[in-house]
Formats: sequence, C-alpha cells, structure tokens
Amino acid sequence: MRHLLLTAALLLPLASAQISVSDIPALPPGVTAQAPAAAPTMPAAPAAQAGPVARVEIQDVEITAPVSTNATPTVASDDVGEVMIPVLATDKDGNPVAGVAVTWEVKTTGKNPVFVIASMVDGKMTDIAATIAPDGTAKYETVTGADGTVTLLLNAAASTAAALTVTAPTGEVKNLRDAKQTIDWIGQ
Repeated sequence: MRHLLLTAALLLPLASAQISVSDIPALPPGVTAQAPAAAPTMPAAPAAQAGPVARVEIQDVEITAPVSTNATPTVASDDVGEVMIPVLATDKDGNPVAGVAVTWEVKTTGKNPVFVIASMVDGKMTDIAATIAPDGTAKYETVTGADGTVTLLLNAAASTAAALTVTAPTGEVKNLRDAKQTIDWIGQ
C-alpha cells in the first residue's frame, strides 16, 4: 500500500501538496488495505417545478393602437393594428406555471368590429379568425405554456374599442395597473 501511495504522490505535479514516505502511516501487522466502500447513491432529486398558481396577470396596461392597414384583419401580418395581450401565471415565488386555464371574454365596446386573430402558446399560434360585431361578446378558452404565458392577438380595421374580461383559477385577471384590460384603436 505504501508503494501505491508513494507512486501516486510522485506523479502529482510539483504545485500540488507533497507527501513524504514518513508521512504515510503504516498498517498494523496482519491488516490488509481495502478499497473504500462506494458512497451510497441517492436517488436523483426531481427537477425543480413551480408550485400551484398564485397569481395570473395581464402583462400590458390599457392599450391604444392605430387601426390595421391589412386587407385581411383576421390574419396575422405584423400590422400596426395588431395588439398582443399576454397573460402570465406564476406561483408564490414568481416562477411561471404551465397548464393554467385562462378564459378570455372579448367585448366590442366601439362602433366597429374587433377581430380576434389567434392565441399563442410556447411560440405556436392557433388561428381563431373571428369577428366580434359592435356590442358583441365572444369567449375563448386557452392554457398557459411552459413559460407560464398565453397570448391573445387582436386587431381592428377602423376606430373602435374592446374590453377584456380574463378569468383564471385565481379569479378575474387584471393588468399591471390592477385594472380591467381595454384596447382602443384610433384612426379611420
């Protein structure tokens, strides 16, 4: 055993700690060296997961946008009139929570229709392509993605407005100002 330890010590670089033969204790007579027992392996810790949903919030405040110039306002085109309304669900520690049911109620409060283009989760768009007439209301069911968000994409081709009532397991969802969400399109 001394030979093995001495050899290992001699192979270490000069910058490492040096051991002399006299520093290596001798084993008592009749005792043979044994390899140390392997440390018991612990089961792998589960990946950190967010806790139950504690807060759901619209990530925008009241919005004013120009009207769309797109000839097909129910189709996403990155037009100036398109408005994205993201909602974020988090646990008590602020971590995103996936799989939270979010219900959107869109009411046209202006004199012209509002168009619901799509919902977006995890970068994937699901087309809705709906038109909500003045004083009309429509509901949409969505679920938050891995990043805790879900987004609704709206549009208008003429001056109008919409009010959103969003609900989740935490109750009614408000925006960052703790107010109901409104959108106003200004133009033609």
